[in-house]
Amino acid sequence: MKNNSSPGLWRLGTGARSAFLALLLTAMPALAQMPPNSIDLPTVLALSREASPRLALERQDLAIARAERRIAGAWPNPTVSYNYARQPGELTNFEGARAQEVTIEFPLLIAGQHAARTEAADRGIEAARARLAASGNNLAADSGAAFVALLLAQEKLATRTAGVDELSRLRDIVAGRQVSGMASQYELLRVDVEQASWQAQTAEAEIDLAEAQAQLATLLGFPGWQPRATGELRPLEIAPGAPEAIDNPAFVAARKEEDAAQASVELARRERFPEVSLNVGRFWTNSPFGATNAVGLTVEIPLFDTRGGALDKAQAEALSAKLRRRLVETEWTADVYRYGVQVTQRSATLERFRARMLPNLPALKQMAEDAYRLGKSSITELLDATRARYEAHLEQLALVASLMEAQLRLQAARGKLSPASAE
Repeated sequence: MKNNSSPGLWRLGTGARSAFLALLLTAMPALAQMPPNSIDLPTVLALSREASPRLALERQDLAIARAERRIAGAWPNPTVSYNYARQPGELTNFEGARAQEVTIEFPLLIAGQHAARTEAADRGIEAARARLAASGNNLAADSGAAFVALLLAQEKLATRTAGVDELSRLRDIVAGRQVSGMASQYELLRVDVEQASWQAQTAEAEIDLAEAQAQLATLLGFPGWQPRATGELRPLEIAPGAPEAIDNPAFVAARKEEDAAQASVELARRERFPEVSLNVGRFWTNSPFGATNAVGLTVEIPLFDTRGGALDKAQAEALSAKLRRRLVETEWTADVYRYGVQVTQRSATLERFRARMLPNLPALKQMAEDAYRLGKSSITELLDATRARYEAHLEQLALVASLMEAQLRLQAARGKLSPASAE
């Protein structure tokens, strides 16, 4: 959806936009600064993916995964032990008065534990990165829908306000006719009642607008922010084409989590191998001097703990990840079908509504006023015609908003929701 009122940031290149949003996030200590009050749909989508404090919190999972990769990539440290003994008496080693011993123990990962650990950690990073992308995609879809709701609330308030102004104009007409004896007090009272009803609905529209602002601010993680949506309610231009499951971030995340779970199974298998260490030592005495060098192995005896439970847990988690991946694929298929049907049907409904209703509204207004001025219709008919015109406009706004939300959800399901797709 193109916004001619505030193109601003989105005429910059992608790299410049990212740099600007990164700078925006850096410049918000303790969330003290807010985004601009006037904001368009592409900016909302970009904020949800790049500068949202809510998503910044989820980025810590990726940082944790990278830290775990660093831990897994480290080789085990050798152990050094030193013993000093004073040997009084006749029974001494090498007949020395003092004895010393140094031993160095090197853990040996001869079962490929190191490679399995780094592989599992790498798969964990990929899974965390995919989960972050999926969260960003979902947050962008929710934020886009909240923006559409905010834009709809603004348009509804403007329409209700215009309706109140229109009724004020009609009241002046009726009051003028009453002075000339061509209208009764009932007609004036009837307009006042209608105007009071519209004023109450306008007050409710103001409440709905405040709720829509709070919803968008909550989703993006900016407390106290009262945004104003810029642009117009207009169906988005989305590229046709058959979607692929691999493009959906949630499906990619589920597949990466399955890969990470399988790597954990392999790691658990290799970790079951008994721990083996190489020992190198030297023992020597003084007064007189004597020395002995030693090389040996230390092998764990898996008598009580065979680490089978860890393998069972890893296998169960791998099966769960596989089932989740299948479930996500099923949900993705259903989402693409559901939102595709919604886009098709709502587009057709909107076109029929515009073709049948909108061309007749200006004529309806003129005919109703002319008939009332000429005394050929009552005040009730004039108010009905006025109400019908504004309610038709409100209905069109609701149809467009529902279509835009379905289009956003469809693009999110396809994995192609981005700031550029909303321009």
